[in-house]
Amino acid sequence: MTNENNTTTKPYIVKNADGVEYLLPYYPATFRALLDDKDTIRDLLNSILELDHDHEIVDLSYAFEKYIDVFMPGDEPMRLDVWVATRDNRFMNIELQNREHPFFLDRMQLYNAYLTIRGKHDYNRSEQFLAMSEKEKVAHYYEVPETVSIWLCRFPILEPREIYKDTWTLYSKHDVKTGKALPLFPKNKYIIVDLVKFIKLRKGVNSREDFWLRLISRGAAGGS
Repeated sequence: MTNENNTTTKPYIVKNADGVEYLLPYYPATFRALLDDKDTIRDLLNSILELDHDHEIVDLSYAFEKYIDVFMPGDEPMRLDVWVATRDNRFMNIELQNREHPFFLDRMQLYNAYLTIRGKHDYNRSEQFLAMSEKEKVAHYYEVPETVSIWLCRFPILEPREIYKDTWTLYSKHDVKTGKALPLFPKNKYIIVDLVKFIKLRKGVNSREDFWLRLISRGAAGGS
């Protein structure tokens, strides 16, 4: 639909310098349409998680917009929740978000906490857990699957560092001071992608991750 000046009235449709229309992928409907396919999601996640052939995702199930009514009734984030199994028998519960929020860091923590609890709930009902003996189930009573929160940020979040992607997790304060910090609990992490910095720092497409982040951030780039 266009107005009398022949410009689109739909904010998720834009034109490039040649007048060709294309969709901005960060609006809920277009983001969902772009990723509503298992092979697409698997390729995107393998790229962002930097998983090689021996560790890649081989199977997954997914759902969009599972509302978190536990603490935010009526919340409407653009969320993609994915339960994956990898070639090396790891099981991960992954969420993918592409919206800015007030109290951004607080919100990250809340979503990740919910994801961890739901991941444990799903893990206890998984084929892998149910196949265990009763003794093994007792031993694995507190085990949780890996939980990964991927945040595709269309706003500066990693300034002033000259990086476009970072991983945040739990560290020892003492180890950080001594320069020997390693993640204390690597099964729970946040992957932060600064799409604004990505456009500034990465020119061209030299990897699958470049391809996906350039496609997802096309609107933030202000053009093709």
